[in-house]
Amino acid sequence: MDTTQIYGIVNEIASQAMGEKALTVVDAQGLIAMGNTVLSSSGNTEPFLNTLLQRIGRTIFSSRVYKNKFAMDNRSAMEWGAIVQKYSFVMPDAIEDPSYNLTEGQSVDQWKVYKGEVKRKIFVSRTPFMFQLTTPRYQLKEAFTGAAEMGAFLSGRNTAVRNRIEKSLEDLGRTAHNNMIAENDTRAVNLVTLYNTEKGLSGDGALTAQTAMLNDEFMRFSISVIKQYIDELTDFSKLHNDGTIERFTPVGRQKLKVLSRFERRLETTVQWAAFQKEMVSLYDYSTVNYWQAEQTPMNINLERASDGTAKSITNIVATLSDVDSWGTYAEEEDVLTTPVNAVGAYYNTAWHMKPLYFNDTSENFVYFTLN
Repeated sequence: MDTTQIYGIVNEIASQAMGEKALTVVDAQGLIAMGNTVLSSSGNTEPFLNTLLQRIGRTIFSSRVYKNKFAMDNRSAMEWGAIVQKYSFVMPDAIEDPSYNLTEGQSVDQWKVYKGEVKRKIFVSRTPFMFQLTTPRYQLKEAFTGAAEMGAFLSGRNTAVRNRIEKSLEDLGRTAHNNMIAENDTRAVNLVTLYNTEKGLSGDGALTAQTAMLNDEFMRFSISVIKQYIDELTDFSKLHNDGTIERFTPVGRQKLKVLSRFERRLETTVQWAAFQKEMVSLYDYSTVNYWQAEQTPMNINLERASDGTAKSITNIVATLSDVDSWGTYAEEEDVLTTPVNAVGAYYNTAWHMKPLYFNDTSENFVYFTLN
């Protein structure tokens, strides 16, 4: 085990902390163990005889369970069957009431046929993937001092697979959500443009995507616009979908996703000073830290599923959708383990995933940007 005398660093840090010296560079090499050392019989012996090999004093199993942040968008789990079908019923048009135009000697035809119109969509794109791990029998027994340690190791390894599955489902959920934006790129609500137009701002005096979230009045304006659309979606309309059928979405069936940095800015620039906080607050929403990539959290860039057209959309801060417009319909998981290989003394475990992600552009969906 490396041994470094650090009395000099101790004295230097103390003198800076107590104001005796100005801030200078502190050399942390040799002070902080970085966990990148490979044990060796020559380099990890005790310093007295330089013969006895130092033993591992503590084993830490770094294992934390991760939860899919898009799990709330799973519509249902499906074990039986393979195809999802969806029926939508078109409202009929009004027709003339003949009871007010009766003619002597003539009858009214009560047998006319009005079939009505029903639309059906079939969702058949299954998206399977799999993870696999090999577990050797003898090597694991030799690596630990008891069954409890080995059990903790195996549990931690399985947790890593479970976390990878959760992250994969989350990333695929993000893609289903982002594809819905790309499919409906004409349904953008450009908040900065609306604000500048309403206020008559132009040129250097106009807000931009970079300055908008620093403006208290704009943030209040944005909340009012989002709430306006929440109200609008509750009415029958073709305005907020692809126009193939009239839809309405009750508030309880709406999904509002908000970029966390937009919500945090709202909290610190508007809500903290409000006497009636609920008037400038969103409700029943979930936050996301980024839409597609952490380095550019407000942007998406993908080839949309319907036709492969590349879509790059920037400065997205929120989406508002019907619960049936996008999500996961099928999420079957099967974990299978092989028998032990008699020659190699190992067995394999496979995790099979079969999610079905869907978009339905006939359902209500809008998104809000700082453009």
